[in-house]
Amino acid sequence: MDCKFVYPGPEYSVNSIMLFENHTWMDSIFHFYPQVDKAKFTLLPTYDKKGYLRDMCTDMLQKLCREGEVEREIFDKLIKYNEHWQLHKNQIEDAFSEAFQLNTTKILSNMVGNVTFNPICPRFLSTNSFDVFYLNSERGALGIALHEIIHFLWFYVWKKHFNDSEEEYETPHLKWLFSEMVVDPIMRKDPRLSSINPYFEDRCAYDYFYTMKVDEKPMLETLYQMYTSLDILEFMEQGFAYCQRHEGEIKAQIP
Repeated sequence: MDCKFVYPGPEYSVNSIMLFENHTWMDSIFHFYPQVDKAKFTLLPTYDKKGYLRDMCTDMLQKLCREGEVEREIFDKLIKYNEHWQLHKNQIEDAFSEAFQLNTTKILSNMVGNVTFNPICPRFLSTNSFDVFYLNSERGALGIALHEIIHFLWFYVWKKHFNDSEEEYETPHLKWLFSEMVVDPIMRKDPRLSSINPYFEDRCAYDYFYTMKVDEKPMLETLYQMYTSLDILEFMEQGFAYCQRHEGEIKAQIP
C-alpha cells in the first residue's frame, strides 16, 4: 500500500466544500472562514445558497493563493506529510495486514491525500482518496490517513465477502455507520496504529459514538470485545448483525 499527499489547487477545495452545502458540518466552514456570512447563508433560499457559497469560497481561496504565503506553506507541508508517511509506512502495513488478515503490501498502492482548504475532510472510496485540511501537522495528516485507510480496507474486505451494493457504504446507511464505529476498536487494539495517531486520545471516531449505549452498555466497548475475540469476517458479520438488531436505538442517539 502507498499514499501520496498532493495539492490539487483552490478549485478542488471549492468543490470539496460544496459537497457539504446542506450539512450541519458547514459550521466548520463558518468557524475557519468568517468571511462566509453564516446568517446570510442561512436566510438564503435553497437555490441561492449554492451560488453564494461557491462565489464566496472561490473569491476567498483565490485571494489566499494570490497572496502566495499559504500555497508556499502547503508545498512545504507536502514534503513533511509524504516523508512522515514513508517513515511509518512499513509499520502501518504490518498493523493493517494483521487487522484485516491479508497482505496489504499488495493493495491500495494508489491512495491520494488531497491537501485542501476544506476542514471537513471527506473520503472517496471509488478513488481511494481523501482530503486533508492544510492546517494539519504531518502527525495530524497521518492520523487522518489512518482513519480513512481503515475505511478503504474495511470495504475492500467487506465487498469481497458480502458482494453487496456500494451505495450502502455511504451515509445515512447502517453499513456506513458501522464502518465509522469500527475505527475506534481497530485503532485501540494495536499500538502500532494508536501511537502514531495524534487524534486517538481525543477520540478517533465521531464524538457521539463515545456516549452511545445499547443494551445499557457502551456501544464501542461491545464492538471492541467482539473485535478482539473474532476474526475480521466474523466481526463484520456478527457486529453488523448486532447493529441491525439495535438500529433504531443506535440512530436515536445520533444528533
